[in-house]
Amino acid sequence: MAGKLTVIVGPMYSGKTTELLSYVEIYDLGKKAYSVFKPSIDTRYGTETVKAHSGIEVKATVISDPEEILRHIDESTQAVFIDEVQFLPPSLSDVAKNLVDRGIDVFCAGLDLSFKQNPFETTAKLLALADVVIKKKAVCSICGEHNATLTFKISGGENEIDVGGKEKYIAVCRDCYNKLSRGEIDASAAII
Repeated sequence: MAGKLTVIVGPMYSGKTTELLSYVEIYDLGKKAYSVFKPSIDTRYGTETVKAHSGIEVKATVISDPEEILRHIDESTQAVFIDEVQFLPPSLSDVAKNLVDRGIDVFCAGLDLSFKQNPFETTAKLLALADVVIKKKAVCSICGEHNATLTFKISGGENEIDVGGKEKYIAVCRDCYNKLSRGEIDASAAII
């Protein structure tokens, strides 16, 4: 029986990793075999853990190439969890298909859009293959409403692949994103 691909997306601070870790907990409580992976580029909370902004964390295997996942699973593996998928190469979609076809449930979490509102290729490919898509929202750092679907970069240049946290990014709704982009309001007004 085939597995299922679940993809959790949204802007920064929307609870994507928290949601991913809630599924890890379900498999853990059910005493099911699973593996957790994260990209090597993401060292914000240490190198071998997936950690949510809320503080919840689990041990993870660090990878730079999606093919590495296949070397870390065996016939007992029932689920694979991958955080920050936007930092991994697009070939992750082929690995996810392989795992799902082998009957393994795959859960992926990551940003769907860059701060420039460009889709991340890896995330887009996973979304196209997903059996289940969970689109999260955050609280807008400007207006305070729970309608933020975009990430706005407040410092650090124009590179779209730029690991960071509250020192670089805020979550905003579309209206506030547009006002920030036009210079009508300043990012210093953010309620971080």
